[in-house]
Amino acid sequence: MKFFPEWERERKYNLVKFLERINSIRYSDLILAIIFFCYLSYQHAWISDDAFISFRVVDNFANGYGLRWNIADRVQVFTNPLLVLLLLFPYIIWNDIASLSFITSFFFGIGTLLFLKKIARSKTSFLISVAFLFSSKAFFDYMYSGLENSLNYLIQAAFFYFFWKDYRSEKESKLPILTFLVSLAIISRMDFVLIFVIPSIYCFWKEWKERRITQKTVTISFLASIPLILWFLFAAVYYGSLLPNTYYAKTNITDSLSQVFQQGFLYYYNQIIWDPISLIFLPFVFVLTLFFKNKQNGLLIGFLFSLPYLIYILLVGGDFMAGRFFTYVILMFGLVIANATEFGKKEVIGVAGLLLFYNLLFLPSPIHSMPKSPLDYVQNVDGDGIVDEKRYYFHRTGFQKRNELASLLKRLKEKSPIYTVKERIPRISNIGFIGFSLGPKYHIVDHWALPDPLLSRLKGKGRIGHKIRWLPKGYMESLESNSNMITEEPLREYYEGIRILTIGSIWDRKRWDLFWKYQFGSFRKYPADDYVVDKDKSENSEIELVLPPDIFKDFVR
Repeated sequence: MKFFPEWERERKYNLVKFLERINSIRYSDLILAIIFFCYLSYQHAWISDDAFISFRVVDNFANGYGLRWNIADRVQVFTNPLLVLLLLFPYIIWNDIASLSFITSFFFGIGTLLFLKKIARSKTSFLISVAFLFSSKAFFDYMYSGLENSLNYLIQAAFFYFFWKDYRSEKESKLPILTFLVSLAIISRMDFVLIFVIPSIYCFWKEWKERRITQKTVTISFLASIPLILWFLFAAVYYGSLLPNTYYAKTNITDSLSQVFQQGFLYYYNQIIWDPISLIFLPFVFVLTLFFKNKQNGLLIGFLFSLPYLIYILLVGGDFMAGRFFTYVILMFGLVIANATEFGKKEVIGVAGLLLFYNLLFLPSPIHSMPKSPLDYVQNVDGDGIVDEKRYYFHRTGFQKRNELASLLKRLKEKSPIYTVKERIPRISNIGFIGFSLGPKYHIVDHWALPDPLLSRLKGKGRIGHKIRWLPKGYMESLESNSNMITEEPLREYYEGIRILTIGSIWDRKRWDLFWKYQFGSFRKYPADDYVVDKDKSENSEIELVLPPDIFKDFVR
């Protein structure tokens, strides 16, 4: 028996009319996505410790020391040159790096949504894609964080917008604009180029087959790659290396290939447990469309384009930051869902149902707020070395927490001291916040060798992304005296070449001979497996917190 049938019918009719009116508003889907993005940004924006490695370089540049981490030597400690370059001059004008990080990440995110909207075939496909991306913890965690991920989201979305765009004139070539975006992607982060390898080859092959590759196209494409050429020339001349120092620090390791593969599989396993929607959603949509006989072969493109990066994750053993290396793959899945899928009503119900239940039941999903108590977020490093970085740092650098006592944001803005050390050349780990807060007068030695040109070329071992090096005998004395006082002769000679590259005159002719040896020759890594260690000076320096220790008792790992 039904009660008030006329009232029920009228209510349903009014609801349908209301939804139809909303749907009729131009860009209503984009407006809805931006509103939700703003809400999630307020809830989840944060900055990682690693971001302040780049930020210290920005601060040193603003103070007249150049693009350096330790002002005594020229070392490219950052892997994200494009973001560093974009932050330089705004930071000179407004000396608040945390606020600049939040603002730039926000606008990179808005730009990504705009390109996603242009890519989408319909409002439905756009909203489903957005709902998927915003359900992924990895994707939204690194929308902020102060790292280059949000900038790369924008580059990736722009690339595939032009890649899938239909040109009115058949004579127009896509290669110049795609070349320009790929060059920016490489400057932003070198391994990021793997997302563009297959589509770039396909585009070149297609245009070659259609005889659209002309001399003019090649010339314009070359001009479009000039930013990348200029950066490599600058890096070669200024740093004496085409690759960032972190490349050597993280790849010059004692682990065997099988151990690296095993760690890579653990990274995959962690992703499935930590952010399951990121890897199950695309297969789910594909199977759903097959079930309703609406086969969408375009969905396979997302997997195909992501394949080089997925293999790369295995080859390097993943990362210590949970989810970070999967973010570009997740965005690729979102882009291809928006572009390649025509959803029927039954598919919409199935997909919406999955996303709804997932977000309601999976508490780490971005739709849920972060817990209020910092005690819920004490760092625990599992045996695989993979950790939830945001989980650890949010209550120190989260935008939502900016006015709380435990927040570091105000102190970082005002350059108020957070730590004190006794030595002028402290030996520490977790160099981001500590390095930025101490300022340029301290020369910091990192046991993980991220900013150190000698230690990074010595073999390291330990947790993924944190390969520890023991200090050679006489190394600390060398830094203190600005001379080569290493006691072991083969290493002493090796270090002398590094000093010429990183400390000597840029225009010294010796640097170019050494550049080839250290970049491509036998000196690329220190050939010996062992060296004389200074055990007394290989321990961390004593670091004291300026603020009450009970607030930060779990801060330094």
